[in-house]
This record gives sequence, C-alpha cells and structure tokens, in this order.
Amino acid sequence: MSLLDPPLEHWLTANGDHRQLLDPETGLTRYRTSNAPRPGIPLGSCTASWPSERGFAMGQSVLQRMRGLPDGHQAVEGECRRLRPRLRRVFEMDEGPAMVLAPSGTDAIYMVSAVLLARPGIDSVHHIVVGASELGSGTVRASRGLTFSTHTPFGGEVAVGHPVAGLAPRCTAEPAYLREEDGDEVTLEQIDAQVGARAREVVAQGRAVLVHLVAHSKTGLRAPSLQAMVALKQELGERFHVMVDAAQGRINPADLRLALAQDFMVLWTGSKFYGGPPFSGLLVLPPALASDPGPLPPGMAAWFSRADLPAHWSSARASLPTESNPGLLLRWILALAEMEAYHEVPVVRRSRVYHTFAGAVVECFGATPVLRLNLQRPPGHRLAGGLGAYPSVFSFAVLGPQGRLDSQQLRALYVDLDRDLSGRDPRLRTRFHLGQPVSLGPPDVDNASVLRVALGARLVTEHHAEPDAGAAWFRHRFTELRTQIELLVEGV
Repeated sequence: MSLLDPPLEHWLTANGDHRQLLDPETGLTRYRTSNAPRPGIPLGSCTASWPSERGFAMGQSVLQRMRGLPDGHQAVEGECRRLRPRLRRVFEMDEGPAMVLAPSGTDAIYMVSAVLLARPGIDSVHHIVVGASELGSGTVRASRGLTFSTHTPFGGEVAVGHPVAGLAPRCTAEPAYLREEDGDEVTLEQIDAQVGARAREVVAQGRAVLVHLVAHSKTGLRAPSLQAMVALKQELGERFHVMVDAAQGRINPADLRLALAQDFMVLWTGSKFYGGPPFSGLLVLPPALASDPGPLPPGMAAWFSRADLPAHWSSARASLPTESNPGLLLRWILALAEMEAYHEVPVVRRSRVYHTFAGAVVECFGATPVLRLNLQRPPGHRLAGGLGAYPSVFSFAVLGPQGRLDSQQLRALYVDLDRDLSGRDPRLRTRFHLGQPVSLGPPDVDNASVLRVALGARLVTEHHAEPDAGAAWFRHRFTELRTQIELLVEGV
C-alpha cells in the first residue's frame, strides 16, 4: 500500500490526537463530529464541525491529484506549498509573515515556545495564559512544555503531563481567568492591570514573557486589550511578546494584519468559525519572528513534520524526521474550501447574516422559563472589526424541574439534541449540533455550566443571498431547538 491509498475519511482523523478518535459505536468523535458529511443543523462551530459537501468534494479532488504523483510525501509537500498562497489571499497578507501548519491550536503552542527560545538572549519563556478556562483544555499544559493528549501525530501514545524534551525545562505558565467564581466577567481594566503587573515581574527576573491575548474565547470573551499590550511591548522591549489567540477564527483578516504589524504572533484555526474538520491549526509569525529558528527541540518531532514548516526554515525542517502530515494537509484543504466560499460573499451580505443570527437567538431564547441566555459585553479592544464586532457565540443555561442543569446533565442533553429521537416524539426529529457544555469561571470551582449556539461560516455562505438574510430560517430553527430542549427537560 502506498502512502496516500487510504480514503479521505481515514485522513480526516489521522495524524492528530485523542480528540479525533472515532467512537466505534457512534462513528463520532468526542465532539460528535464525523469524518464525512452527515445530517444535522451545524450550530457548534465554537467547538467543532463535521465536513460539508463542498469541503469533502475538494478534499477528494486534491487527494486524487496527489495519488497521481510517484512520491506521496513529495505530493503532500507540494500541496502544502500551494496552500499557503491561498491562505495569504484570504487574509490579504503579503509574503512577509511566516506560516506554520499545526495539528491543532494547542500543538502550535509548542512552536510558539520554540521560536521564542531560539531568540538571542532568551533562555526561558513564561506564558501568561489569559482566559485559560475558556480556551482549549490543554493550553496551560502545552505552555509548560508538557504533553496534553494521550496520542501524538507521530510519537504514538504518551502519558498526559509528560515533559516534552527540550521544552519543559525552559517553559513555565500561569493562568489568568476572565470570570469570577460565580461566572461573572472580570473587567478588561482588571485583566490589563493583572497582566501588566505579572509581565513586569517576570521581565525583572530576567526571563521572557509571552501573553496570550484572547481574541474570542469559547463564550465570546476577549482580553487583554490590544492597547495595553502595545504599551507593554514599548515598555518592556525584546523580552515581552504577545500571541493573539484567534483560534476561534472570529476576527477580521484586517485585525490579523493589525496584530502582525505590532510584531505579535497570531494563532488561527480553520476548524472553528470556518467549519473545517477538527483539527487544523495555523501559527502566523510576523516578519520580525519569521526567520528559521534553527533545529527544533527534539520532543517536537512527535507533533510536527517538515512539510508543516515554511520552505525557508531549512535547519528547523532538517531537525524533524517525518516528511509530511497528509491528515493535517487534507483537513486544511477542507477548511480552506469553506474560507474561500465565505470570503467570496460581499461584506454587506455577511453583516446582514450576523445581524439576523444574533436577533433570532435573542428573540427565541430571551423569554423562556427553561433557558437563561448569557449576553456578552461589547468587545473592549481594537481587534473587533467585521465579524469580531458582532456576537456570534451565545451561551445559555438550562433550567429543569430541580433547578439549573449541571455539566453532566447538559452533556446528556447535548447528545440527545444531536440524535433523531422521533421514535419517542415526532417533534424530536431534527438533529441540532451545539457547542459542547462548558463551565463558567475558573476550573475546580462549583460554577455554572452552559451550552452554546454559534454562527459558522457555512451558515453565512448558505443564507446570505436570501431576501431576509436567513432571518426566517434562523427563527424557525431556534424556535424548534427551544421546543426540543423544553421537551427533553420535561422528560418526553
């Protein structure tokens, strides 16, 4: 069997981690996504999505083209090189920044640390992980240079929390939370002050510090402010760095370019807002950090292949034993199909769908005895143009006969909503795929859990041309979703 003989379905869950494993009973991942198109209303793009017909067809076409070449790894390398200019066109970005493909946003943290540790005079990196409880669950571990999954793309099974060779001794991390223990938001001013104080302390100790600026968390929170981080960069100099965590993909390409102009790194994925299959990560490095970092820490060989790295990173590429990651490439091909289709839609039409989506959520979820909608504060920093200026993820609590549903009860509801239960009641026929339950507030605290509905690029692409920009469709679907939740809570 040659490298690329397996079908596309295989590659969409290959060369990743435990989050991509399919349950043999359901054929779904832990996020209830499949490795092929399936029925359902896709409202879970804040967590993950299954492939669309559009993306799947493009993936099949690219895989077939690669199979026609004599060397599978070289075929993947060639497609990776064609992928980057297409991403640059979507972001309207020149060739100055460097792009590193990563199996997920969490894996990309290892590369962030490696790039900084290759800088002159930087012996260690301290991460301040803002919004730690509202990011990927492995972000703090990865920031500490530890393994976060039981599976790696190329290193087989590992123990969670195991040191990554070459990173763990030189990386430390601390969380900074965006919510109080009761779930209420911490103000942007408080976060700016907290991050500034800690960054100054770390730099005074002679260490480098990296702040994770959250452009959009799991529930729509954003902090610290761009303004405060630019001021800290001017104050603290070369030992202060910022990574904009835009893994949700819910910021405007112009804001990505604005962050890069400040010499900030940007973490992006094609598998959240854009609806590509999980997982497809991207680290965009500003020109000041885009040069070849040299040989990478040896532990990173379990996560990265040569084709994931820019062509001019010759020393870094030579330090990796694996030539390519076909699964990562093909997941990005599917994600890019959604990105390109979305960006072909005129901005005005996209904006109309943002409005109709948000209006339908508030109208249908805002006055019900079973649902408690959590409305966000308007964004308080400058990375909030275009899509970023609109609420596109809404979290809500669910109340049952015994009070507010806890995380375990919400998980059961989340699963039931994504199943055809018409045999129990014909009103439970439609499958709704929501954002999985998350807890509000710091971990290890008995705080409230919520479900989420999210606007994804696929819905914008499908409804922008309708005279009402999808308003009637959204109202119908959210009313239907509310009815199904009420029936399930009642025990129907």
